[in-house]
Amino acid sequence: MSAPRGAEVPELTAADAARGFELGPIRPPSEAQSLLVRVIRNCTWNRCTFCPVYKGTKASQRDVEDVLADVDAMAAVASVLHEKGWGAVRAGELPQESYQVELFRRAGERSVFLQDADPCAVKPEKLAAVIARVKARFSSVERVTTYGRARTLARRAPEQLALLHEAGLTRVHLGLESGCDEVLQAVDKGVTSEELIAAGAKVLGAGMELCFYLMPGLGGRSAADAHVAGSARVIRAVAAAAPPAPATRAASQAGAAPDAGPAHPFVVRLRTAAVSPGTPLADRAASGDFVLPDDVEVVREIRGVLDQVGDARFELRSDHSLNLLPELEGSLPADRERLLTLLDAYLALPPDEQALFALGARLGAFRRLADLDDPQRRAAVEAQLGGYRQPSPDELLAAARDLRARFI
Repeated sequence: MSAPRGAEVPELTAADAARGFELGPIRPPSEAQSLLVRVIRNCTWNRCTFCPVYKGTKASQRDVEDVLADVDAMAAVASVLHEKGWGAVRAGELPQESYQVELFRRAGERSVFLQDADPCAVKPEKLAAVIARVKARFSSVERVTTYGRARTLARRAPEQLALLHEAGLTRVHLGLESGCDEVLQAVDKGVTSEELIAAGAKVLGAGMELCFYLMPGLGGRSAADAHVAGSARVIRAVAAAAPPAPATRAASQAGAAPDAGPAHPFVVRLRTAAVSPGTPLADRAASGDFVLPDDVEVVREIRGVLDQVGDARFELRSDHSLNLLPELEGSLPADRERLLTLLDAYLALPPDEQALFALGARLGAFRRLADLDDPQRRAAVEAQLGGYRQPSPDELLAAARDLRARFI
């Protein structure tokens, strides 16, 4: 069998390091130190009412030869950085986008993320060629990940996803947002709960890791209960399709590299909903048609999801600045009671303490619920309030909500 096109690498030249390469606008927080390879520009759907990222842009698939050339350029940049360090950028020898290659290099050149919103829309053979070139240029790479759209993945044949996994694709980041069809339709997600289940099951069935992004609060106050129930149902169904964990949690804690891989191939990452200015969701909020739940209500939603997922096996992550409780992480079902206890501890706080913690979390002063008991941290938050009048809990929650919106 002949080698994939992307594996047939030409010799690098000095011109490759200077030519520059494309970078897309976003990546998941867990991919901050990954090499970013832009396979497709913008978003093929681009109608989600809550998302501000690609509005006003058009999606286009890049020619595969251009993408391969970008990978070559990144490899050439990495070679120069190995030799001369960041001074080569300051001296104008390398393009400014080399900063991402430097982050990748300093992290050990282990992970690659394919951009933008749905590289899985590219023909599997072409995407496999890109992955092959990445693996050929960077032999130390351990994982290659990408965003994917549920409708795209649900329509892929199992052998097509198996081809991508065999080429080296290890993880797909997929926007669940909600498992409730009512909410999905209201935010114009362009996908159904059944397609979300099918997509998740296919990714896991192909041997890849799956990261679902759940948005507590996205149903607004009116659809909160349906949002919780539907999301828990989808998580349960996808968890049932996951193969046994490749490594135990204990083994992961015994010295595994940061984000080298989850203890279980199915991960649910929390992304608390916020209303971003200029989006259709902001228009709904301005008209009163959508009311964003506050932090206390969001905590109740998360508790509801964890209560309703039963014995579903997955990893929970709270790794975004929009989230109130970064410590809300663990392996389910083993850690479910501990996580529920943490959520209940917040809900049991007096309203003024709930509001103070929410504001402190948004200001970055509180990282754990126990930080409320730290006099220095409390003083730092209270100093931000100013004046002589103690704000009411409602005013504190309103301030926290405003800060939450700014994180978008």
